[in-house]
Amino acid sequence: MHIGIIGAGLAGLSAALHLTGAGHRVTVVERDEQPGGRAGTTTARSADGRAHLVDPGASVLTMPELVFDALTAGGLTRADAESELDLLPVRPAYAGRFPALPGHDRPSVLHVPDDIDTPEHFAWQRAMFDAAYPRFIAGDAALRSYANPRDLAALGRIIRLGALNSMQREVDRRVGDERARRMLTFQALYAGVSPTAARAVYAVISHMDVGLGVWYPRAGMGRITEVMAEQVRRAGGTVLLGHEVLGLDGRRGRVTGLRARSGSAGGPERTERLAFDAVVVTADAPVADRLLAPLGARPPRRRVRLSPSAVVAHLVVDPDLQQHWPTQAHHTLDFGAAWERTFAEITATRGRGRLMSDPSFLITRPAITTGESGPVSVLAPCPNLESAPLDWDSIGDEYVHGVLGALAARGYRGIDRAEVLRIDTPADWARQGLSAGTPFAAAHTLTQTGPLRRPQRVPGIGNAVLAGSLTHPGVGVPPALISGRLAAEAVTG
Repeated sequence: MHIGIIGAGLAGLSAALHLTGAGHRVTVVERDEQPGGRAGTTTARSADGRAHLVDPGASVLTMPELVFDALTAGGLTRADAESELDLLPVRPAYAGRFPALPGHDRPSVLHVPDDIDTPEHFAWQRAMFDAAYPRFIAGDAALRSYANPRDLAALGRIIRLGALNSMQREVDRRVGDERARRMLTFQALYAGVSPTAARAVYAVISHMDVGLGVWYPRAGMGRITEVMAEQVRRAGGTVLLGHEVLGLDGRRGRVTGLRARSGSAGGPERTERLAFDAVVVTADAPVADRLLAPLGARPPRRRVRLSPSAVVAHLVVDPDLQQHWPTQAHHTLDFGAAWERTFAEITATRGRGRLMSDPSFLITRPAITTGESGPVSVLAPCPNLESAPLDWDSIGDEYVHGVLGALAARGYRGIDRAEVLRIDTPADWARQGLSAGTPFAAAHTLTQTGPLRRPQRVPGIGNAVLAGSLTHPGVGVPPALISGRLAAEAVTG
């Protein structure tokens, strides 16, 4: 079969490699001029003309075996994959910097995992991962498959472990230090809900970070998709960059191809038609629905609750000043005193969201791991555009100025005088086709979790399959890679 794949992000390239390995012909069609999607690396130039590599999206790589699985499925040897990716361990995985909290009369720093001594919690977290991962995250379990005795047994095990309880409650039972509690529950942000509202099954995300380790490619996160795209080509597939999909061809119930607009910078645009036997769509819901609806795709039956968004600023900061910062880590979570209130503000429902009144930030410094000078990134969680329809094109610069001022007041010397290379706000994410301007897609509420998310098979179209964060198993680098593999299996199955 000749299979078209819309999107050259992690999910699309994972699907392409697994399909190529199964003997199929693939063509990947990507709107941008480089692969990567939300896991790419791009170049930003400072005022002096220097080029700086920045990761606009994902900055954390966990479970790198999933990348190796995709590459080896596409014909690359493990040794060559390791050489081309050049992954570096990130140690510590995170540093948490806290204000004075109960039991700590001054600001303090906690490194993960080295400074967290909670063997009972880690054992429980690992047990939850072992029970949930094989079928409900990495597998193709769907709602109808729960009649399968094997799935029922696995489901019973994770329920007995407390999977449906509050994530915060389960952590509080086993962890006494408030700082450690935050470092073991902040991952609920990726799930789009507060730690109190998140189900305890999301301890699997914490286990991926804390138990399995964090990695970073020396050349930036985009190196992963660069290697994947190149292996698709080496295996005989096609990767078309700078091609925007205008629409799908076919008749109701079946895709026969697509129309794409291409054209080099300054050159003439042209429309191409490509014929396919099946298609994998990795775009987020607004784009996927626009493409699939004319061919008879049935829309989702229920309204989707979306995750919060984020404002991300990429900066050039004097390395000498960075030496005096409160932490020296690749990833620093700098917390405000408020915790539950912060989540309430950024996860509120339609029209009720607010900017953080006592903000917490993620500061990313790849130079700590690579040993080479580079930009600093600051991520500030915020409500999505449905939760708080703010005019980010007007307020974005001012908001970032306030964020940097707050960090300077917390001891990050010189960050408020840094040169800003790039800012991404919910308005920018929305222009990229992301639902309500959030890069974190649908929230992982109980009814939007794993197999209960939007199905990969498209109702009403027999040869179209979804992959990526809007579908099973969800948001993040490992789920994206898994969804690509599952999409490949659904197409060929």
